[in-house]
Amino acid sequence: MKKQAHSAGGFSLVELLIGTILFTIITGIAFSLLMSAQLRYQGESSVTQAFQQANVALDQIVRDVHSAGYPPANSFAAGIALNNPNLVALPFSWSPGYTNTPPTPCTVGVSCGAVPGDYDLIVETDLGNGVQWIRYSLQGTTLMRGMTRKGPGDPVGATASSLAPYLDSVMNGNSSLPIFTYTFDNTTPPPPSQPSFIREVNITLIVQSAHPDPQTQQYRTITLTGQAVRFNPNQ
Repeated sequence: MKKQAHSAGGFSLVELLIGTILFTIITGIAFSLLMSAQLRYQGESSVTQAFQQANVALDQIVRDVHSAGYPPANSFAAGIALNNPNLVALPFSWSPGYTNTPPTPCTVGVSCGAVPGDYDLIVETDLGNGVQWIRYSLQGTTLMRGMTRKGPGDPVGATASSLAPYLDSVMNGNSSLPIFTYTFDNTTPPPPSQPSFIREVNITLIVQSAHPDPQTQQYRTITLTGQAVRFNPNQ
C-alpha cells in the first residue's frame, strides 16, 4: 500500500516581506493623500469663513448707504425741518462743524477731518424708529459698527460708545488702502466735495483668514469690493 505525500502550500518568507513592503507603501500613500486633502480643506475653510463674514459686512454697508438721507428736509414743512433737525437725515455726518446750526459744510479729505474719511463713515437714515447715526470705523484691524439716535451733539462723540466689533482681521490700515472712497454728484457746475453731495461710496475690504494655511503657514487674504449708491435726493 502506497502513501501519497501532500505538501502544505504557503508563502515563503521573501513573499511575505514583499507583500508587507507593498502594503506599507500603498497605505502610506493613501494616508499622505488623505492628510494633504485634510490640510487643504482646513486652509480653504478658513478663507471661506473670512469671505463669508466680509461679504455680510459689505452687504450691510451697501444697504445703509442706499438708505442714507431719508427722510430729506423736503419731506417736512419748512418750519418743522428747521426747528427739528433731528427729524431730518442728511446723507452723511461729518466733524468738525456739524454741531453748528445749520451745520457748517466741510470738504471731504481736506477740512472734514476723519469723518467721512478713508476708514470712518457715519450714515444718517431712518430705519423705522427715527433718524439714526450709523457709524463704521476701523480701529486697528477691527471694523467697528455702531448706531445711535441722531441728536443735537457731535455725531463722532455720540456714536463712540455704541461702536462694537463688526468684522475682524481687516488689513486695509496695514496696507494703507482706504476702505471708503467717494464720488460726488455729477452736475454742471460740479458741486463742492462736501458730504451732502456724496453720491457713491466705493468700498474695499481686505480681510485676512483667522488661521494660517496649514501647508504654507502663511495667512491668506481676500479682497472684496463693492459700490453703494445713495438713492435719496440732496437736501
